Amino acid sequence: MTAIQLSTLPLTAAAVTGVWLCLACLVPLLAPRWRPRANWCLVTFGVPILGWLTLVWGPGIGVLGFALGLLALGRRPPPSRAGRRPQT
Repeated sequence: MTAIQLSTLPLTAAAVTGVWLCLACLVPLLAPRWRPRANWCLVTFGVPILGWLTLVWGPGIGVLGFALGLLALGRRPPPSRAGRRPQT
């Protein structure tokens, strides 16, 4: 029985990257005290995923994944709606 090599599964690499991006887009919705921890977890798991994506799909897609990751992690959280009054 042979082990499956991760470099032969390009769709799995793309799917794992998509899940990572979805999780990164949900971080701004967390409470402010949990955001730094969530960002560190995403970075910790994102670096090997990015390396896997680059290995399987090539440097062009790897740079695109890096740019998408920066955009997802670098955006500001949405403004809070708790203190606003409804306009009449």
